[in-house]
Amino acid sequence: MAERKIKVAEFVSRLESGGVESMLLNYLSHFSHPEDFDIHIVTQDINDARCVEQFKKAGYNVDIVTHKRKSISKNIIEVFQLLRQEHFDVVHSHMTLTNFYVLILAWLTGTRQLISHSHNAFISDNPIKRLLWFFLKKINQLTSNVWITCGYDAGVFLFGRRAMHNGKVILLPNAIDLDKFKFDEHKREVMRSKLAIRKAEFVVGHIGRFMEQKNHKYLVDVFHEFLRFHPDSKLLLVGTGELEKNIHEYVDGLGLRDKVIFAGSVQNTWDYYQAMDAFVLPSRYEGLPVVSIEAQASDLPILISSNVDHSCAITDSISFLSVDIDPEIWAKSILRFIDRKRGKCVISQIREAHYDICRESKRLENVYRQEN
Repeated sequence: MAERKIKVAEFVSRLESGGVESMLLNYLSHFSHPEDFDIHIVTQDINDARCVEQFKKAGYNVDIVTHKRKSISKNIIEVFQLLRQEHFDVVHSHMTLTNFYVLILAWLTGTRQLISHSHNAFISDNPIKRLLWFFLKKINQLTSNVWITCGYDAGVFLFGRRAMHNGKVILLPNAIDLDKFKFDEHKREVMRSKLAIRKAEFVVGHIGRFMEQKNHKYLVDVFHEFLRFHPDSKLLLVGTGELEKNIHEYVDGLGLRDKVIFAGSVQNTWDYYQAMDAFVLPSRYEGLPVVSIEAQASDLPILISSNVDHSCAITDSISFLSVDIDPEIWAKSILRFIDRKRGKCVISQIREAHYDICRESKRLENVYRQEN
């Protein structure tokens, strides 16, 4: 008789080719013994259809429930019904501050391995919001028995500094398939031809969901300033999201339609890094973004928000700047990258920092096997 598979539910807010989705695909697809697991991806009903299809093609069940924004009661009922029907051994929630409600429902339906995963370190000066976050963090800690974080700052945010220091939190880096992202001159030429980018054009690149967190309006302002110093340039934006239409309109309003490439949601992000000359990430807040690791593996010079966990700087290619300063300062900083040559081999350095998915995936696989 075949041994029963370990049933795992991965709860995400949405499937839109963001950092959490990339992390999940990277880890799950590199399990040593995937045949031992029955994986369900549980998402709310605001998704990118291509991303949903990507998970299905990879062999995972995708369960869609009503979004909390539409109806909190329907969302809770549908999640509870799914959990009661499937009898999961492991419930792994990737929604940071709202992990707790899924984990409570999972506990009520008999799941005993309850994983709260922190992917962000939110920032706010609003005292009411900070007080609410304090209570949500405490509830998260009480309703989970396995704590995971993508980086130090995200771990401190959700679980506290003491828990990070005493080893209670599992640090699971946003590891990637390093060989895919290694710089390749031929792939660069192919991608730039595909995107109609001339050889002489300097490409400022960004990969991220169009949402408030990613600060696209500020990024466009930075690029607008950069064009004053280096007119022969393009801005390459990869991703989709709720604010994409707004950014399209903002770009058009500045008269930059011919200078900005909206690439949409793509599955082969590694190819798009090849086409870039610099990577810029002016996020309002982050945990430890997987794109910062991918861009380093591609040997790109990187300008990144000082709100991002500084431990993402594995190589010397990253510079940090505040998003509270004039965009012109960011633009002048990018100018330093114009004559920089790519091709430096940094893969071994990133591998030693524990960002090689072929090694790190075994750690999550072992977590799921605990008590199962």
